[in-house]
Amino acid sequence: MTTITLKALLEELLGMQGTFVLCNAHGSLEFKGHDLYLSAYEEWLTVYHATPKNPESQSHLHLKWHTFQRAVITHQEGRTPHLAFYGPAEAEGEAPLIWYFPSFYTWAQGKTAIPENIARYETFVTTYGTTLQLVEPGAIEEGCRDRA
Repeated sequence: MTTITLKALLEELLGMQGTFVLCNAHGSLEFKGHDLYLSAYEEWLTVYHATPKNPESQSHLHLKWHTFQRAVITHQEGRTPHLAFYGPAEAEGEAPLIWYFPSFYTWAQGKTAIPENIARYETFVTTYGTTLQLVEPGAIEEGCRDRA
């Protein structure tokens, strides 16, 4: 199992330009863009759009890094995989945060495969595996990953 900080994992994911989905029993919020960047402050990691002069003026995503303990990839045949983030309260069931990898298919063109997106996903899995243990900053040297 790979160990990594949430900050390091989010930085990797943002480079792929996928989609965040924040879920709860009342609904969900989808957050995506090709211009996203990460900002860290105390216990918060915030994903902003780079284009506005004031990042707080547009939609953004605040996450408390210490509330997430693991992330697990789910991949069903014929669908684009996602990475589900869990905290201690969600040992099983619905994940409060999901990251959808960039689509594997162009649906408007009869489910035509997008090879570069599939390759990016496969590189991610080769590098990190399918289950990631999220640890506190300082628990591992930044950028250091242990694979079991």
